[in-house]
Amino acid sequence: MILAREHQPLVKCEALGREAPLSIPTPDRFPPLLYVIASRQPGDAAGLPVDGVDGGSVSLLAVKIG
Repeated sequence: MILAREHQPLVKCEALGREAPLSIPTPDRFPPLLYVIASRQPGDAAGLPVDGVDGGSVSLLAVKIG
């Protein structure tokens, strides 16, 4: 959704289905993502610079704007 500029559904992620909230380990992890995508300007590209899992268990989403 971030890459496709479909940000609005992310604001109400619980409406995306029962599994959506399970992807957020703790409530304090999600607002920073919203702040980052809210800062995106019309000409800004977005990317996901980190791919994979560290140590076989740790995976965090990183979003690059601009």
